[in-house]
Amino acid sequence: MQIRQLECFRTLMLAGTMTKAAEQLGVSQPSVSNTIASLEQSLGFALFVRHAGRLHPTPEATLFFTEVTRSLAAIESTERAAREIRQGSYGRLSIAAYPSISLALLPRIVSLFIEGRPDVQVRIVSHSSTIVKDLIASQSFDLAIAELPSSHPSAEMERFSYRCEFIVAADHPLAQKDVVTPADLDGVPFVTLFRDHATHHQLASAFSAHGARWNVVAEVEYFATVCELVSAGCGVGLVDPLVSMPFTGGIVRRTFEPAIHYEIGLLYPAAMARSVIATEFIALLKSHLAPSARLGRG
Repeated sequence: MQIRQLECFRTLMLAGTMTKAAEQLGVSQPSVSNTIASLEQSLGFALFVRHAGRLHPTPEATLFFTEVTRSLAAIESTERAAREIRQGSYGRLSIAAYPSISLALLPRIVSLFIEGRPDVQVRIVSHSSTIVKDLIASQSFDLAIAELPSSHPSAEMERFSYRCEFIVAADHPLAQKDVVTPADLDGVPFVTLFRDHATHHQLASAFSAHGARWNVVAEVEYFATVCELVSAGCGVGLVDPLVSMPFTGGIVRRTFEPAIHYEIGLLYPAAMARSVIATEFIALLKSHLAPSARLGRG
């Protein structure tokens, strides 16, 4: 049996006549007759009989029609799934990411991606960058996003670097300055990330080089927390310009000298082929992770 024969049989059963079946299939009436005859020969039983000039299905044809309908539906479903997979509109995407980017920026990008892709399922797992880097080696994720420095023998990596921005409450005297230096911040209450973070070390070196006293009043784990504390008047701080952007409403961002850099990496499992969906999502993600990117719809 061939799929073409089964489709011809199903069409004839639904159309009722050779003429209508031929029209629907876009072939000649003799072609439909020959296809049905060939199918009957392969099956070993008759599918139709003529009575009073009309074509009537046999009892065997009625039984066979049920199975043919089910089989063709499964084939069509498989073909549809293959088409959607090829087009990147069907499948699953697994992402491991560090918490700061998982809070707002990543969900917004995912929302843009799944819009118009109702059959795509996305899983986001949030852990510290150290754990995220280990997870990508498990081959269970399409990609991981982690703070740098980082390296992992089981992963390929793309690096994104940002120049951090000084943030201050809008009513703070330093909000009037366009460029802020450690000399301007001598003794000013400062909110920073924990001591093991790369930006902490850079800031400590910058204050030391300027002979300024770095008055750290709070050490926190996430840039989002820095933003909230600065907004509440707890002090001033330094954050990345992109991942922290959703949390900077109500505070002022200024240039900080010397430049303090913050880096993140996209990690891919080195031994796993990349799916169509993963490829398309990564392209969208990279476009929004560009240092000059501003997330929007379109």
